[in-house]
Amino acid sequence: MKYEKRILVRHSVASVIALGIMGITRFLYSAVVSRRFGVEELGLANALISKAFLVAIPLSFFAVALGKYASEFLGSGRENEVRSLALPSFLLPLVGLTLLPYSPHLALLSTFRAVQLTLRSFLYGIHRGEHYAYAILVAFVGFIVGLFLPDLFAPYLLFLGTVTVIAFAYLLHFGYFGKPDLSHLLLLASYSAYSFLGTLSGIFLVQGPYFMAEILGNAEVAGVVSAVLSTAFLLTYLPQVLQSAIMPLFSYKHGEGDESYVKELAEKTTVFLSFVTVSAVFVLMIVGRKLLELVFNFDVGPSFYIALMAVEVYIAYNPSIVALNSTAYVKTGTVISTLGALVALASWYALIPKTGAEGVMVGLLMGYGAILVGTAINASRLLNVSPRIYAHLVVGLLLQSSVFVSSYALLPGFAAFLAYEWKTIKEIVGLIRPSRGREP
Repeated sequence: MKYEKRILVRHSVASVIALGIMGITRFLYSAVVSRRFGVEELGLANALISKAFLVAIPLSFFAVALGKYASEFLGSGRENEVRSLALPSFLLPLVGLTLLPYSPHLALLSTFRAVQLTLRSFLYGIHRGEHYAYAILVAFVGFIVGLFLPDLFAPYLLFLGTVTVIAFAYLLHFGYFGKPDLSHLLLLASYSAYSFLGTLSGIFLVQGPYFMAEILGNAEVAGVVSAVLSTAFLLTYLPQVLQSAIMPLFSYKHGEGDESYVKELAEKTTVFLSFVTVSAVFVLMIVGRKLLELVFNFDVGPSFYIALMAVEVYIAYNPSIVALNSTAYVKTGTVISTLGALVALASWYALIPKTGAEGVMVGLLMGYGAILVGTAINASRLLNVSPRIYAHLVVGLLLQSSVFVSSYALLPGFAAFLAYEWKTIKEIVGLIRPSRGREP
């Protein structure tokens, strides 16, 4: 098996475990808190957690650059230089502890989250994604224990705190705390200066809805948003699995100078993800709203449908913007993400006070839509990625919009989508069948 395929498979398996656990924690947390403490406490708790996760982005300032250059150094045969990148990258998150006098929960959660983000980027960068999966598995035990404690934030404090302990123990055990090199520090700072704003914008669109709903609405609106998005964002599980697997490969292949591989991988993953996601959203639109009412003990309303459509858009543009950020076009990716975040922010100020949870989701959809347009244009211009790969998404969204007229229209709409995607279905089946019996 080729090295690239081994890494892709190994990282995908590791990500199935790690990202699956990360995704399910928010859903479990929201479900348990909603039933134990009510929708308003759920909104307040998730608002603070989201603020902490947003603060963690500047604290993990070097994380993305660390993963990129660790992988790129491997691709160009400079493995020993990876060690000089680690020390400043992992010490920076500890600055978050200065927030302890202001808010202990915010300080600890943001610091632990920053270490977790840095560890994830580093381990995938050095092609050891399975070690990250092991760390998350161990830490998940702490999360489960925390669900039975009276402190609202205990699950995440124990979960991310355990990851932090494992991170520093790992680096010390394997000798990754090397002496920083000035040229490498400048390299990290240069790349991070451009990637930071894009990363912050992307995280803002994930975490922002939780606390913006509280700021511009109220705790009850934030509670509904928490229930809806903790479910809808579970759909991002598969693309995050692939992103964690393919991002180091984009950088690795860029280090080798193989740009045609980047284009082909971006196109194929987009088509596959769009088909799977649109199909899953049809199913969730048909049965999901009633199930959520049973789980959270209140009706989430039509905001659930809008949230699902927004997440579909996010998933569709993800491979191409990752390709831009992982190669030579991080500035372009940053500008696109920032514009999308600004569109969402402006929409929230206009819509949330008037329409509540529905306004949150419409603003999110508009922000992601702006990023999709920018990504499609620039990925085509810079990487020669065909904009036609988004046709699957557009057809799916048009058919799904019938839910706002009548939920009964979803079944024929789903059938029409499957008929449209018949060629894609046959291609996916064809890829699976020949793989049997081949050498590992």
